[in-house]
Amino acid sequence: MGNASVGVTYGLHRSLGITTFVTGGLQSAALLFRPKTTNKYRKYWKSYHHFVGYSSIVLGVVNVFQGFEVMGLSGSYWKLSYCLVLSTFIGACIALEVNAWVVFCRRAEEEKVRREGGGEVSQNSNFGKGRVSY
Repeated sequence: MGNASVGVTYGLHRSLGITTFVTGGLQSAALLFRPKTTNKYRKYWKSYHHFVGYSSIVLGVVNVFQGFEVMGLSGSYWKLSYCLVLSTFIGACIALEVNAWVVFCRRAEEEKVRREGGGEVSQNSNFGKGRVSY
C-alpha cells in the first residue's frame, strides 16, 4: 500500500497498524502455548494474555482515530458514529466485567461458607425433616 501513494507517508498510522496486527497474532499464538490450570506458570500466562489483548484493542482504537485524521474526516459524522458505537461497546464491556466480578465474589463467598462447614444442606438430605433450602 505504501508504494501505491508515492510521496505520501503516514508513519504513525502504519506503525500502529503493524503493531496491532502483530499483537493480534501473538494473542492467537498464545492459545497454542496456554498452560494447564494446574501449571505454576498459568498466572503469568494469564497476565500476558490480558495485557497483550487489552493493548491490542487500545492500539486498534487509536489507529482508527489516526486513520480518520489521515483521511481528513476528523470532524465528520463517520467519527461521531464510530465514537457512539465504541462507547456502546465500552459500556457493554463494563457491564459484563461488573457481572463477572459479582459472580466471582458470590462463588468465593459460597466456597468460604462451604469450607467453614456452615453451608446449607441440600434439599435431598433434608427430605422428611421439614427443612427445605433452595
